Amino acid sequence: MNGLPTAWIVEGFRWGSNSAPWLETVAIMLAVAAMTVACALIFRYVRRRDQQPKRVTDYWQALAVMGELCPRGWQAQITLYGAGAPTPPDAPPARPPLVELEWKQFDGEPRQVTAERRAWARTIPGALQMMVDDRCTDLSLEQTDHATGEGRNAWELR
Repeated sequence: MNGLPTAWIVEGFRWGSNSAPWLETVAIMLAVAAMTVACALIFRYVRRRDQQPKRVTDYWQALAVMGELCPRGWQAQITLYGAGAPTPPDAPPARPPLVELEWKQFDGEPRQVTAERRAWARTIPGALQMMVDDRCTDLSLEQTDHATGEGRNAWELR
């Protein structure tokens, strides 16, 4: 009974004495190449998808995304204007309720403001998404500026 499994295992292997036919070798090489290309495409897709910030739907997601986009700090204030409430003169014409979101981005210096923005929306999640989109646009412009001119003003005429 002990000799049967050993005989089966030994007969199942070639032990390197015989080489595979060339057609089989080419097929294996093509399969490896196809899997390598598929892995590269998957890696590229996953990496591109991770670079895009997620849509925010609530306060906690906005905190997480803005924490990543503004590593040196940020602050936001939400103001709700209901029916009959006086709105600032620069508010867009809209039916109540109106949501105003003011946010600031800080630099590494103690509370030095590098960007200060205001967004108007009809809902709080809409205002939070506008804030995140605005910061993503700023970040893209900063990366483009650094890539094109090492910090020079890219729009400056020479």
